[in-house]
Amino acid sequence: MAQSIEVVKMELNPEIIANFRQMLSNSKDDLAYDQFNAFVQRVNISPTKKLENSYKSLFKALDKFSYKDMTKLLNHRFLFEVLKASPKKRERDLRRIINHYCEFIQSAGSGNTVAHRSNVMRLAKMIEDSVAELQSIELDKKDAQFHTYWIQELRERLDTKDNK
Repeated sequence: MAQSIEVVKMELNPEIIANFRQMLSNSKDDLAYDQFNAFVQRVNISPTKKLENSYKSLFKALDKFSYKDMTKLLNHRFLFEVLKASPKKRERDLRRIINHYCEFIQSAGSGNTVAHRSNVMRLAKMIEDSVAELQSIELDKKDAQFHTYWIQELRERLDTKDNK
């Protein structure tokens, strides 16, 4: 009454595997491109090749993100390039971009695990907290270079290298 099971050895075609990897890579590239374009449209910034390349770097970093990489992500150039690229230089506009950025990074990249989501939520919270601290500093909001000083101050607050 016992049935026998026949095991069949299958060989995987290397060409099929290579094509599958290429398809996954293309899908990931398309996802990064779509996420980038959706974000720059949302914050009303003209997409440039420099910004796109910076986002691709962030996309890869987010996918490989672990808690020990927090410093790298807090100071990632994409955030600061976006702030500098904004045609609007008032504090409320910079804060609006930061809010959109924090919402955005929580769904950016292609990672979709509980740990990944938890880490990017923590990252967004750290950025939001640093921006909230900026209200206590005295900067002349009418100064033509206000946005430059504001961005520099944010960069310094997110620089956690000395805070370990």
